[in-house]
Amino acid sequence: MPSLSPALRPVSAVRRLRVLLVDDDQLHLRALERQFREEKDLDVVVVKNAIDAMLSIGARRPDLVVMDVFMPGIDGLEACRRIKANPDMADVHVVLTSGTMTPELEASAKAAGARLAIAKPFDVTTLLEDVIDDLMEMAELAAETRAPVAQTMRGADYVVAALEEAGVEYVFGIPGGAISPIHDALLDSNIRPITTRHESGAMFAAAGYARATGKLGVVAVTSGPGILNSMTGLATAWCDGVPLLVMVGEVPRAKHGQGVLQDGSAHGLRIVEMTRHISKLALEVPRPDALPHLLRRAMVTAQSGRRGPAVMTLPLDVTMAQVTAPRRGGHMVVRSIVEPEILDEIGTLMLSAKRPLILVGSGVRGEGAPERLRALSERLGCPVITTPKGKGVFPEDHALSLGVLGLGGHRSARRYLESGVDVLLAVGTSLGDLSTDGFVSHIQAPTLVHVDIDAQQIGRSYAPTHAVVASATDFFGLLVDNLSERPMKPRPIRAGTGGVIRQELPSSAKLDRIASHDALAEIQEVLPTDTIYTVDSGEHFVFAAHFLELSHSDSFLVMTGLGSMGPSIGAAIGVQLAQRDRFVAAICGDGCFSMNAFEIATAVAEQLPIRVFVFNDERLGMVELGHETIYGRRPEYSTRPLDVCALAQGLGATTLRINRAGQLRSVRDTLLHARGPVVIDVRIDPDLVLPKHDRVAAMVPDATPKPPPSVVN
Repeated sequence: MPSLSPALRPVSAVRRLRVLLVDDDQLHLRALERQFREEKDLDVVVVKNAIDAMLSIGARRPDLVVMDVFMPGIDGLEACRRIKANPDMADVHVVLTSGTMTPELEASAKAAGARLAIAKPFDVTTLLEDVIDDLMEMAELAAETRAPVAQTMRGADYVVAALEEAGVEYVFGIPGGAISPIHDALLDSNIRPITTRHESGAMFAAAGYARATGKLGVVAVTSGPGILNSMTGLATAWCDGVPLLVMVGEVPRAKHGQGVLQDGSAHGLRIVEMTRHISKLALEVPRPDALPHLLRRAMVTAQSGRRGPAVMTLPLDVTMAQVTAPRRGGHMVVRSIVEPEILDEIGTLMLSAKRPLILVGSGVRGEGAPERLRALSERLGCPVITTPKGKGVFPEDHALSLGVLGLGGHRSARRYLESGVDVLLAVGTSLGDLSTDGFVSHIQAPTLVHVDIDAQQIGRSYAPTHAVVASATDFFGLLVDNLSERPMKPRPIRAGTGGVIRQELPSSAKLDRIASHDALAEIQEVLPTDTIYTVDSGEHFVFAAHFLELSHSDSFLVMTGLGSMGPSIGAAIGVQLAQRDRFVAAICGDGCFSMNAFEIATAVAEQLPIRVFVFNDERLGMVELGHETIYGRRPEYSTRPLDVCALAQGLGATTLRINRAGQLRSVRDTLLHARGPVVIDVRIDPDLVLPKHDRVAAMVPDATPKPPPSVVN
């Protein structure tokens, strides 16, 4: 037999063909293998039974299977049927052989899907010539549309390719030695690395991007101080349910426990143990061949159920090693299933209620849930209040909106609740401290329906009469569908719903200061109505939650789960990268600005037109007021000396200083048209304070706090 069949020469120009030989006759199998291997353009694998054959087909994707009909266990006919019934194997050519081939057996073979049915012994060259045209077409198609089955690549390249395939656009972080393979692989991809000025800034930016898009936010940091600097951002993502993938560089496995600088392994800093308590998943990749599977697990875990961060430590030798890219398939679609009888009961309760109320949190933001919430509210004529973090998911200019309950909340929401509610439907909220004014008793209505995608959030602070584990999108859709099947007309607006009632405060009497609420009114007057606001922690948060009037469901982004200071600027960067065609404004205090001000340089480097409003009262105002409320005396926690404009100018931003009403209107053109970031030092009057419920007194009944004398009535 010639060493190269003339019929195969055109095929060899495409790639080597893969052939699988299956026979339980060892002597015949060895003879057949020798003949096939003489064809130099064939990759030949032999197996002894049909079960091993099907496993091999799934792993190697052969072009041609030559299989004996009569074998113990599953015979060739049944194996052929199973191969052809599998969509992933249907294009494999199967030739069935037998020493006793009859017309009846040949007909059975064709019926099972075999390309040919031939008697043994047979001539290999003749067989190949019979199927060569089909094999050539398959080979050319595979070369155009399929990557090689056994493709190997550097571990870091695989990670970046997998992220790119998942739709990741940005990787936030700071480079370092142990994570350098990932940054090197990014140079060959379409993913843009965003180099922040601190790892916490990277975490907040990734969280802002994830919250604005619903996609996975990705962070890459080095070991040791890199991941330790990320801990506050990681805990924030954990508390707020933000889907992040945090990739942590690690020293080579062979050097674990030898005193290598920044060793974060189980023999060093124990990074996995540290992060396990504030993440959905924390793991170290133990060997190169586990990398593809653990990466996919981390990505799926971060984005499923109640979302949250996943942490992977990547030893340097793993990301530098060659890994085999597996053929991956399958995905999970998670939908909420709520029993019809429960929906019927909840629908009936809402329809028959005299004073119903819908309370929604940030779990209702996105994925079509706000639209379904509005449809439900209007059909029932039922008022809606939101938690501070859920502000805006229901338009605040709607007649059925009562505004915000909790920190920075509205009098309209509190009055309606305190007047008595017989059925309260709480969706997408943990009913925590900030959203309930320190766990007020009025939320424990005679009928309390609590709906959340995370079962752990239900029943923690109140005892629901109906506990439903479901996403807000699915639940609202199912309930609206249930009500639409009933013969009813949309109900009128319930009595006692008069829209959002905001506190009336005077303007500042000081010539060099502006009241916070006046500043917010001017900000909304100047900026477009669809501006997205990222708001930090402090007294400015209370004013923003109260006085901003929002009609877009994605316009308010806060991270109150942990209550950390400093996320607003980083979050604004992530949101602006996700929403290039919209204005993004960060509202922070001077204390919060001091925490992460250097991320302004990141916005400058990326030419991101974020607007940063620094509500500057030259002190840690919320802490001072809280101390005075509890202890009856006020300490001084000054932030001076801090020149906000000088610092921001040094970082490359355009700056403005506002200390009187009307000044923001005069710089409208700068706010609307400056190319890069603009930082506005808003000199607020610290003596004008929004009255708020004493959460501490509510949680500690024995405490007898004195009211702060600075509260404006």
